[in-house]
Amino acid sequence: MHDVSRFRPLPLAVLAAVALSGCQASGTAVAGGAALTASPVLSGSQTAEQTIEKATEKAVRMLDNAILPLDAFAPTPEQQARLVNAVRHSVALCTNRFGMKGYDDTPLPPQRDTTPRARRYLFVDPALAGRYGYAVPLQPPSQQQKPPRSTRAGTGMTPIEEQAVLGGQGPKTVRGIRVPEGGCIGAANRRVMKGVPPDAEWLVVRLGMQAYDKALDDPRVKAVNAAWSACMKGAGYTFLAPVKAWENPRWRKAGDKREEATAAVTDMRCKLQVDYLTVRLTTEIEAQQKTIKAHGSELRAFRRHLGTRLANAAAMLGERP
Repeated sequence: MHDVSRFRPLPLAVLAAVALSGCQASGTAVAGGAALTASPVLSGSQTAEQTIEKATEKAVRMLDNAILPLDAFAPTPEQQARLVNAVRHSVALCTNRFGMKGYDDTPLPPQRDTTPRARRYLFVDPALAGRYGYAVPLQPPSQQQKPPRSTRAGTGMTPIEEQAVLGGQGPKTVRGIRVPEGGCIGAANRRVMKGVPPDAEWLVVRLGMQAYDKALDDPRVKAVNAAWSACMKGAGYTFLAPVKAWENPRWRKAGDKREEATAAVTDMRCKLQVDYLTVRLTTEIEAQQKTIKAHGSELRAFRRHLGTRLANAAAMLGERP
């Protein structure tokens, strides 16, 4: 409910497995640009609410128009869809060998992340914070997409046989046919990763997380955390860092949610007041730029490996019954 996950991308095998079950999954990445302007100060001739609204719009626009340096190395939504669809198609062919019908390998379209980028830095529109507290949905209910209906039909297998064929857990032989190591999903994933180190798909994710953590240790981030904390203190809340407010156990208890909503609104207003988002974004951009310089050879290899994976996917998608 109050998840402060960094929305890290999922590995290909997990994405494929989720797609096979008729669900959707996505990772996320946020933002950066070279020139950043400060958020407007919460003062002036406008009303307080008008000033906050304009400050929110400017901060969100800044994040939406920015791209983190490491994003240039990550697969595009179209490339990721091709990799996932290749695994799905290969799994469907494999399960058919066992007489296990019902997995539709119709290509899925590219899945573009719809997570608000400001959530990376624990920011939501103060107006929504006043309504939901810290449990603001990733998209308003009116914009949430219903998950696609699963096209999976009955497989004609027992659950144990299904588990063995798909994931390799259980009997090593089903209906007289030997189950590949890791099941059909494992076999498909090995094929798309042929010629590529096993952990190659994780490089950009891993470096991104390292840069995120390094930015948290930046003196500018520590200073803006202190400024935010002082702002919250002035309103009667004692938190050393925004994550402490977001994850406060009190918000998980049933009961009157007005206190949580009041704290969340104060939190967001304080972030705007101290220009929290600009500092967080700027320092993470710089941390990623340093990471790219330090790991240039690895990132160039990652691009080559992505080319290999896409070539493997093309060959797999070209296989027709």
